[in-house]
Amino acid sequence: MCKVLNPEPIQETIALDKLLFEVMKKKEAGLRLSQICVSYINEKYELSYSFADDESFQYTVLRVVIDLYEEVPSICKIYPYAIFYENEIAELYDVNVEMIDLDFHGKFYRIEKEAPMLPEGALEKKAQEEAEAKKRAEAAAEPAPEAQTEEENKGGNN
Repeated sequence: MCKVLNPEPIQETIALDKLLFEVMKKKEAGLRLSQICVSYINEKYELSYSFADDESFQYTVLRVVIDLYEEVPSICKIYPYAIFYENEIAELYDVNVEMIDLDFHGKFYRIEKEAPMLPEGALEKKAQEEAEAKKRAEAAAEPAPEAQTEEENKGGNN
């Protein structure tokens, strides 16, 4: 009788800024990227990067939860065939994947509806969140009124 190996999958939730580092560790360990999956849960994206060890049959999943407006770095420099998964999640869920080596720009599938896997109203919510994030970034880039006053005072004293 043959022995069946079926180890429990390892699941780890990580921060977005750790994604490339953790993916590189999986590549260095000789793991194969077997899928990238996205879910829309509680008005956020949950990205699951699944890796397989073809010798031990161990399966590992890295999970990243992000806001709708956040950008996810492409992992295609580490796993070149990730371009297919990344184009798929960008087109079907409107996930912002940055720097895909081969970006199909919404033409990966022949579909008429934008982000067909998102529920009704999600694209509008995403647009609103992106606009709010842009305003926050612009406000953070402006110098504080106190700093301007100090600079004006220094200029007036000379």
